[in-house]
Amino acid sequence: MKMSDKSELSINDDFPYEYIIGGSDKLSADYIVEQFKSSILSDKFPAGYMLPNENTLCEKLGVSRSTLREAFKVLSSYGLITRTKHGTYINGSEDFNSSLVLDYHFECSDIMEMLEFRKIFEPELAYLAAQNANTDDIMELKKLIMKIKGLEGNPSALSYNDVAFHSMIARCTHNRLFISIMKLVSDTYYKGIKMQFETIDQINDLPPVEATIYYHNRIFDSILLKDSKAAAIAMKEHMEATIKSVEKQKNMQE
Repeated sequence: MKMSDKSELSINDDFPYEYIIGGSDKLSADYIVEQFKSSILSDKFPAGYMLPNENTLCEKLGVSRSTLREAFKVLSSYGLITRTKHGTYINGSEDFNSSLVLDYHFECSDIMEMLEFRKIFEPELAYLAAQNANTDDIMELKKLIMKIKGLEGNPSALSYNDVAFHSMIARCTHNRLFISIMKLVSDTYYKGIKMQFETIDQINDLPPVEATIYYHNRIFDSILLKDSKAAAIAMKEHMEATIKSVEKQKNMQE
């Protein structure tokens, strides 16, 4: 939206203060950033929406001017708001930082959406990893497989190790774009994988940990032998088996 268009908008008095405050007693700059980010990316504000002035926001939110300005500085760097001498405005989506938008949608995706993404994305990573992995990469993958064997009964540690294994496969590709995407989605991966270890009884008639070790070994062996096709197939079957188990669990709960 052009600045001339923004100047024609009137100040809004319907600002959702309660949503920004949420359940917090004391708002930090980081908290304000997250609340505004969520509101803007979920389209709670139209493009060009003029925020209340600093004094009003500080009073209603119970924060200092320095805290609000710190938050606005971050939001501005994300491309979410524009600050002018006439006021602070919500930007249109064309101005948003693209990686921020992608990260938000990954955070908001449900487990099936994430698994569907992984089913398409990760077999290609495994395929390329089998071509490009070096000796150090292979050793690191083997270490991660060995670690998971002693973590049964600890969903948090299992999930962390699982994410580390799949992230290492991305690093084995030696493709900076794939590595960056994996870093971007790793937190969402962790939440989904932890939920699987906590709630799913079996994957392909095996306890989740045993099934994970089985598929990780298949993927590792294929990468070790530089068999790209076998690595991609093993990864795809890993994802398909997990999807099937999640769907089964969901149906049982309905």
